[in-house]
Amino acid sequence: MKGKKIDGLKQAIEMLNGLDLAVQQSVIADIARRDPEMAIKLKKNMVTFDDLQYLTVSMMKRLLQDIDINVLGLALRGANKDVTNHVLSMFSTGMKRDIDDVLKGKPRPLSEVLEAQTKIMDVVLKLREKGEIVLSKEGSEKLV
Repeated sequence: MKGKKIDGLKQAIEMLNGLDLAVQQSVIADIARRDPEMAIKLKKNMVTFDDLQYLTVSMMKRLLQDIDINVLGLALRGANKDVTNHVLSMFSTGMKRDIDDVLKGKPRPLSEVLEAQTKIMDVVLKLREKGEIVLSKEGSEKLV
């Protein structure tokens, strides 16, 4: 491998993004105990469920072609308020009500919520790879 430089951070992020959400969180927590700075770098550069707050309405429409609205509602149970509010703000009253029914429905195991988030993130990563959606964490970059 002489002459070929490997970006370890990039490789680690790709590996983490390929893990199940619960495992991913566990690995990051373990890294944080050993090397807090590395954990911060990884989190900053990883694509996470919280990054749905950077989707535009058209990108959300594209995402919904590949995921069920009930899966989205279940996944939002584990999201922070900013993400939930942003996602819900993109929908019509009827669709918002449907998502809210799942969001506020009967209690479900955390494993189901994490599984729903993983399903969504699998689709997000595929669409991002294809260039069909963009997740811009830099607030300065306006997407049109």
